[in-house]
Amino acid sequence: MAGSTVLHLGFLLTLAGILLLACSSAQRVRVRRQNMKVRINATGDTIVLKFVRPNPDIKLEGYILGYGSSMFSKQFIQLPENGEPYETEIDAEPKYLVAVQPIPTNDVKKHCTGKVNLDKPLHLVIDSVTPTSVLLSWGTYLKTPYEGNIMNDCLEDGHYTIRYRERNRKWIYQTCPTSDTVIDNLKPNTPYEFGVRSNKDDRSGLWSKPVIHNTNMGDKNFQKTYKPNKSPVKTPAGPHSSLFPSQYGSPAVRLPIPPKKTNLVGKHGVLDKMTEPNPDKDSILKLNLTPVTEKPTKAKTTSAPAVTAPRFETWENSSLFSSVPASKVDALGKERYIAPHVVYKTDKKPDEPCSITTSLSYFPEEEGGEQNVTNPPRTAPSNLTVVTVEGCPSFIILDWEKTDNETTEYEVISTTKGPDGEQVSILTTNQTHTAVENLKPESSYEFKVKPKNELGEGPPSEPVSFNTESADPRVSENVSGKDAIWTQFPFKTDSYSECNGKQYVKRTWYRKFVGIQLCNSLRYKIYLSDSLNGKFYNIGDQTGHGEDHCQFVDSFLDGRTGTQIPADQLPTRPGFYRAMRQEPVHFGQMGGNSHVTYVAWYECGTPIPGKW
Repeated sequence: MAGSTVLHLGFLLTLAGILLLACSSAQRVRVRRQNMKVRINATGDTIVLKFVRPNPDIKLEGYILGYGSSMFSKQFIQLPENGEPYETEIDAEPKYLVAVQPIPTNDVKKHCTGKVNLDKPLHLVIDSVTPTSVLLSWGTYLKTPYEGNIMNDCLEDGHYTIRYRERNRKWIYQTCPTSDTVIDNLKPNTPYEFGVRSNKDDRSGLWSKPVIHNTNMGDKNFQKTYKPNKSPVKTPAGPHSSLFPSQYGSPAVRLPIPPKKTNLVGKHGVLDKMTEPNPDKDSILKLNLTPVTEKPTKAKTTSAPAVTAPRFETWENSSLFSSVPASKVDALGKERYIAPHVVYKTDKKPDEPCSITTSLSYFPEEEGGEQNVTNPPRTAPSNLTVVTVEGCPSFIILDWEKTDNETTEYEVISTTKGPDGEQVSILTTNQTHTAVENLKPESSYEFKVKPKNELGEGPPSEPVSFNTESADPRVSENVSGKDAIWTQFPFKTDSYSECNGKQYVKRTWYRKFVGIQLCNSLRYKIYLSDSLNGKFYNIGDQTGHGEDHCQFVDSFLDGRTGTQIPADQLPTRPGFYRAMRQEPVHFGQMGGNSHVTYVAWYECGTPIPGKW
């Protein structure tokens, strides 16, 4: 097999016992036309495609699409930015399409200062996105719109207020936590005036100099100046389909192979970085393809409803709970914590999201009644037990026994020691059990329970200790010592939800806001919005019931979702939707006759906000 082949921005590769090469002409891109080389190395079940850049200043972008055997298993994976290598494992499909093209360099770096500068007006840069939307980007120093990775924004520095209007009209205001945003719902071919200022706590900075920008007319030849989000082009799935028609003028590769095997869901970013002695010269895509002999039926097992406790079955009489774990080591091979006061729930499967709701179903609620108390509680709660679920380090359930008739509620005190000293969380409950959430993996905790009534407090229970297990790398990427990325922020929702708790937001990898409303830290409703102050919409699914939407909360799993109702039985409503993981979303009608479903909650295995 050829070790390297010189091609001109396009090639077709077919592996079926022979090697065929063809060239396609490239669409005009915004960089000077360059010759590119691709090095192909096939060893056993591994195919390595190495795209060699003509010079170090050329960076590459592209994507891989696996398709052909089933509409439910299409996988769209966007390659990482800035030429970084990565290695991933994906579903073995009959065909693979890889598209790569050069992009302009941008050497502007992130400069996080820890605070916004209220004394200097910001520099505002505006660029058209569509005839009805524009991109605003700003900073103390001039910068290029859509620079770098959106997760590099300095969320900790403060927030900003944007104002805009048609000429001589009233101002419209929006708040944004990051240094760029998209303003939409504008009129085409209309002049607008824009301004931005920084905010910190209750103080505001100076407005930037006004910038007048005329929206685009909507000409078909209008060229966007930012990096486009790639959507996979729908192509025939037959074995003799022609070269993948790349709308970006990029080369494509087709590799026929004999959330095929069961889908292995990947992350949108870097999974495992390959060792590369000189990564500035090459960008590498490595596919590990596991050959199989037959094609099994596709089954989404993790999307099934959670199994709750049978009626009258409690954790104390269920065979699913044991004083020792089914496996004495966790996902990273570290020993699980064993002690007389610790009980393990042992039935969770590795590809199944952790569920506080399911676990609590084994702890019956006690009926509250009127109590005539004459004294503060005089005895401490007894038999304090830590109930944990194997593979779920982010929560435990504490259970204890009531020892008097004077206690009306309990304070549950959780303590851990971190880099900033001792951290304490206090919960209040009128039950003799409670879930303690948002625990850190591989951390030591101490728990105790104090009885209370309206006349005072009683003595606390004897403290018990517990060490959480390692985070499971099959669920999400855990970065030790790094705070959660969620910011508590109230937002407006297009409500279809069973969750009424706190709301949090973050940015996505393709510049939309993800909004979360909690049922608990592991069950929540997921929304999307183009604007922080705009409406947050439901997310629809064209080929399932939202299992792959867990990607929006950085989970690798196909999640468990709420009641799965056919689209024609759901009310028609606008929202964002897509068909598969990694595919950019579209906006339109869902429910009704749209064949797009949506759900009321998700469980993805990722705790939110992930910290006390």
